[in-house]
Amino acid sequence: MIRLMYYGSDVILTCGAIVLGLHEALSPITIIAGAMLLFETMEGTKCMPYMMREMKALTDGHPIAECMLIFCFAYMVEGASGFGTPVALGAPMLISTGHPKFQSVVVLLIFNTFATVWGAVGTPIWFGFAGLATEEEFVEISYKSGICLAIGAYILVPLTILILVPWVVVKKNAVFICLSLATVIGPSLGISFASYEFPSLIGGMIGCGGTAVLISRRLGLAPLDPEDMPDRDPRDLGTVSERSIVAEYLASQASNRRENTVEDDNDGEESPSGKDEPAASKATEQPSEGSQETPQQTTAESKAHEEGEEVQVDDDPEMNKDNHDNEGSEIRPTTAPVDSVKDYVDQVLGPRKTTGAAYVMELLGRTFPIWGCVVLLILTRLEQIGLKGYLTLREPYFEIVFNTYGTFRLSASLVFQLINILTFPGLNWKYELLYTPFVIPFVVISLTTMVIYRKDMTESKPKDIFSTVLQRLKNPFVALLGALSLVQLLIKVSTEAPAFILGNVLAEWFRQGFVVISPLLGALGSFFSGSTTVSNLTFGTIQVIAAESIGISKTSMLALQAVGASAGNGICLNNIISACTICGLNIGEGAILAKTYSRVFSNTTIATIVMLAFFIRFR
Repeated sequence: MIRLMYYGSDVILTCGAIVLGLHEALSPITIIAGAMLLFETMEGTKCMPYMMREMKALTDGHPIAECMLIFCFAYMVEGASGFGTPVALGAPMLISTGHPKFQSVVVLLIFNTFATVWGAVGTPIWFGFAGLATEEEFVEISYKSGICLAIGAYILVPLTILILVPWVVVKKNAVFICLSLATVIGPSLGISFASYEFPSLIGGMIGCGGTAVLISRRLGLAPLDPEDMPDRDPRDLGTVSERSIVAEYLASQASNRRENTVEDDNDGEESPSGKDEPAASKATEQPSEGSQETPQQTTAESKAHEEGEEVQVDDDPEMNKDNHDNEGSEIRPTTAPVDSVKDYVDQVLGPRKTTGAAYVMELLGRTFPIWGCVVLLILTRLEQIGLKGYLTLREPYFEIVFNTYGTFRLSASLVFQLINILTFPGLNWKYELLYTPFVIPFVVISLTTMVIYRKDMTESKPKDIFSTVLQRLKNPFVALLGALSLVQLLIKVSTEAPAFILGNVLAEWFRQGFVVISPLLGALGSFFSGSTTVSNLTFGTIQVIAAESIGISKTSMLALQAVGASAGNGICLNNIISACTICGLNIGEGAILAKTYSRVFSNTTIATIVMLAFFIRFR
């Protein structure tokens, strides 16, 4: 209504933008579905608890080490894929190491505000600023953005870790955090002076290896004092799935507590003296508000209360052994009481191997879902390999004309298109089924993992996993339909778009002060569109016009736009909805935004100060 009544936009364009937004929702919803399928599969095949056990063995449950390792991993995935995949993969992994769901999602959203300036093989720069700069200027934008983000990372990453870890722990491990950042930010910054395509990918790879070495050698990593985090057990594991080993353990613990409560109540009725009252009180005691286990326990306990289920443990070791032998599985069922979730996981998975060929083979097999996804993303994204072109071919195709609705096309590479929506010229939609991170890598890797570890899927059948994914997609699907329709109304089309008009008005109002507004405009574009590239496409022209009008370097202004658009991923509605859905976090977007916005604006402020200090000179 605002576009029609205030802006006086074309009726067909306005209605067509809404139709386009409804179609655009297919991309994020399939990415969400693919990521959920992957993690549900990893839980069902026991790969996720194995990986978390190995990470715990490497880090000894140190929260700083876990955070920095996952930061580097997310950095690398952004360089290979983009599309919000780092948050979709990183947040569940952080949760699985025993951290709370809400804080983990917030931390990963902020972590994903650095590498996105380059995105997947430089797409936000070479495609986002296409026609606005030359090849040499692209490199200049790359290293100027890299310098801003490098300085910002050393300030903001430790502050972000504070969301999960107390200040005293961060302070004790400041040297390790700086060294870990050096292994990922250093290579990225160095490469950015020569290339705008590979800083995040190569920097993330080196960072993962370098941080793992730092952890194993305990360089700068201070031992964790239990008094610094009294509510955290270093052995804790978490989960984003109701079908996981961890969920089974928590449900059994809740069930045991209920049984103890009933027994104590019965004893109390027989002995009115109330001598057993303290024991009953202790049995029903709930975790403290600051407990790191609270999110996982809440989910498992509520499920157990609603369904009245209890995990049955067979007390006959010989029977368990026979069943194990018949299935040919490497997983060992539980046969004895356990004191912690780590003990429970060890009994289910069997003793941990530490050396030898058997250890290497198990490590490669159980981590296949993650490294398989990364390898497939790299193979399908790098132009030099050549697969990307085949996955995105729009010809040959067959088409069906749906009268005034548009012309539907489907190419041989399974690229879906809707041309000239509602007859408006140039208003087109496309969905690249094989290139969007859905079928490749998530579905392919998930199905392959199910086949490899089919004998371990005794509790979770494939149909149960797919059913869970579809059930959890209902709410975000509706939310994304509305959100992306609004986005298209704001950014379509060209000079008629409200976002473009807003940018021009701000440039005229602020004049030289527009330098301060520049990164905020980039962040606003990512907030609406969910993409650094789309933000650059939307506001890049305005940034160039503003730079020329106030007499400063064009590449400096575009670098501010790129940094702002990258930072905007921390407040992007698409990413927030996706992360909450994948992690099973039922909370409003506003609660997440309230935690991330300060870091996002701090990032843009730091970038502005750096650019004014080193690069921007007014004529």
